Amino acid sequence: MKRRYLNFALWGIVLFFGATVSILAQHVAITPVDKTDDWWVKRHAENVERMNKGDIDLLMIGDSITHGWDGNYWEMYYAHRKPINLGFSGDRTEHVLWRLNNLPLDKISPKAAMVMIGTNNVGHGSTTPKETAEGIKAIVNRLQKAFPEMQILVLNVFPRDKKPDGKLRKKVDRINSYLPGLLKNEKNVTLLDINPKFLEADGTLAPEIMPDFLHPKAIGYGIWARTVDPVLSKLLDEQNPAVEPADRLSDQWWRDRQAANAAQIAKGEVGLLMIGDSITHGWDGQKELWDETFGKYQPINLGFGGDQTQHVLWRLDRLPLDKINPKVAEIMIGTNNIGNPNSKNTPYQVAVGIRAIAEKLQTQYPEMKILVLKIFPRSEAPDDWRRLKVNEINACLPIVLDGMKNVQIVDFGEKFLASDGTLPKEMMPDFLHLSPEGYKIWADSIAAELEKAMK
Repeated sequence: MKRRYLNFALWGIVLFFGATVSILAQHVAITPVDKTDDWWVKRHAENVERMNKGDIDLLMIGDSITHGWDGNYWEMYYAHRKPINLGFSGDRTEHVLWRLNNLPLDKISPKAAMVMIGTNNVGHGSTTPKETAEGIKAIVNRLQKAFPEMQILVLNVFPRDKKPDGKLRKKVDRINSYLPGLLKNEKNVTLLDINPKFLEADGTLAPEIMPDFLHPKAIGYGIWARTVDPVLSKLLDEQNPAVEPADRLSDQWWRDRQAANAAQIAKGEVGLLMIGDSITHGWDGQKELWDETFGKYQPINLGFGGDQTQHVLWRLDRLPLDKINPKVAEIMIGTNNIGNPNSKNTPYQVAVGIRAIAEKLQTQYPEMKILVLKIFPRSEAPDDWRRLKVNEINACLPIVLDGMKNVQIVDFGEKFLASDGTLPKEMMPDFLHLSPEGYKIWADSIAAELEKAMK
């Protein structure tokens, strides 16, 4: 009998200590908690209101670094993806958990979430790196519970501190070291490390990227956007219109111009393909300069006013390219892909469309030299949304075209601009199409590169 009571007593002790361990295991980083700051309560209420309306495909989850997406890159990369910005300045994993528990998640069916959180946990000293990583996993699990089929992109916590041996840099690195093990068996979870993109070769963090060595400035958000875009696009199961050949056969002039190009190519003796939109098309009005600059290379003008990358792809598919063996192609296309503020293309996707054109040419002509001109500046003011989108496409080109044989990027866009970055009417009367002076700059700027490529 005494032994039986002793056994009950031992089990009681075990259960007591087991419960104690369980309580201790419920550390701060995984325990939902709110904030009482007026702006925080207001922002959360706005998120609730937005979510109640439904029609959200992308959740952007994080702290001040995600909060800071509000701006031009948000419009370029995310606005058309039906997003909601769930980034709150100063938040830690526990605050994200509280917010997720207090949002009407049943009102939406998002396709994907991008999560970047944790720096404030160690920055404020509230939890250890391991506990912080467990907090990130708890967020992932909470999202999985709400949306079992949603794709979740988890980013390594971004680097902070100027030098690799900085106290907080080391803590962040330790958070990230735990993530692969914690997330490896989680369904629909992709872990992505883009941190090297922010760092110099020696591991330092440049103030041009993050002035306070924590928060990205515009250049940092650009790096973030273009680095994750192909991954996020895949997780969202997006189609890229920029690479899907499309025609404009409803326009009679377009059909006629395509037929004229086909007839010229069928005759053979073409050494240079000039590929583009209305800006290349405009060489038709500069016959003397055209002949002087390109005439000796036996050129053909494959520029069509209003065309986008997908239209170029369609046209190339239907030209008798087997009748010629050109040495060089000059490509300048893409401005029309983003000319509409409601464009569904991200700048990265447009750059991929340009690559698709280069790939199609290389398939037909493996030894051809391809000169890809960065898209010319447009709009009078440097901060106009069209100019900014063009700049971002151009920033994507080196990434997208990297490693392609016989492909060279040529950039002389700044030659069209005034010293203050504005675009003079004398250069482009409508701030898009070149004047004769603009075509002269093009001719002079490309001459040496073209001659070299032709050899």
